[in-house]
Amino acid sequence: MNKYKAAIIGCGRIASDFDSDPKRQESIATHAGAYSFLPETELAAAADLDANKLKAFGSKWGVNALYDNYEEMLDKVKPEVLSICTWNSTHYEICRKAVAAGVKAIFCEKPIADSLADADKMVELCERNGVVLAVNHSRRWDGMHQRIKAFITDGGLGEVQGASAYYTAGIGNTGTHLLDLIRYLLGDVTWLWSNFAGKPEAVDPTVDAFLYFTGGYSVVLQGYDVKNYLIFELDIYGSKGRIRIENSGYDASCWLAGDHPKFSGYKSLQRSNCPFGPGMKDVMVSAIRDVVGCIGTGRQPVSSGRDGRDALELICAIHESGKSGAKVNLPLQDRSLVVKSK
Repeated sequence: MNKYKAAIIGCGRIASDFDSDPKRQESIATHAGAYSFLPETELAAAADLDANKLKAFGSKWGVNALYDNYEEMLDKVKPEVLSICTWNSTHYEICRKAVAAGVKAIFCEKPIADSLADADKMVELCERNGVVLAVNHSRRWDGMHQRIKAFITDGGLGEVQGASAYYTAGIGNTGTHLLDLIRYLLGDVTWLWSNFAGKPEAVDPTVDAFLYFTGGYSVVLQGYDVKNYLIFELDIYGSKGRIRIENSGYDASCWLAGDHPKFSGYKSLQRSNCPFGPGMKDVMVSAIRDVVGCIGTGRQPVSSGRDGRDALELICAIHESGKSGAKVNLPLQDRSLVVKSK
């Protein structure tokens, strides 16, 4: 078995700290945790501008090769697998330098970039050089969500009628996960409209949107204030039933159509025991195992750079519609729009 040398740029929550949360001990939740767990990878180095974060990271994971300059790390350590866990505005430049340094696979945090222009360049650069590019839309690697996708694809839900989606904490932050999940399960969006009322200058607004799909149905996206509570839910309706992904993706409920108990000749949705869950179990381990498994094979990861770019395109379109008040058609022709995340 090949053992790949891995490195991480950015030593914050998703890189390391989530695995210190006592409420998340049932599953590995970070890049560092997954690299340390998998026999296919060796966590060899890390880089961060914050000396305190870097020191804490090294102590926690037993990493001695610590750098405040990621270019020096790339040059001296020569990692084969690289996690980019920094602000999305830095992703393209890091990606460009990593490819030049000979990295074989890049696992990039979401959103893939801060503009479609940079996302396009990242995808093209990695494909041209044979570098695996994956974006951490983690639910694509989760067994529960994969089973739901198979159920829908195989006709278990019948003809999709539409869906409602709910989220908190920014369209670019948490919203990107929800938009990617919607695409993963329901296909491509042909046009959308969004509402930025009261939030025109927000860095990463939590906003509502209406998305219309090539399949002929729509999804209503509703955003709420994270100060009150976290929410991440997707409620999908088909001609044969309903699936609700709930509890931030850790659970799912299912209803199937059956004879109505009160009205002859009609049907109602009845709670069913659909074996989908539980969800979000060791998705980071599954993600990195998938990423390194793509090296040298020509296979695309489950959440590819192209998938990450398509999710960013929806975010950009939501910004464009929200600021203009107009319906926006997809794909976007203007690739220059810059969006920030927190």
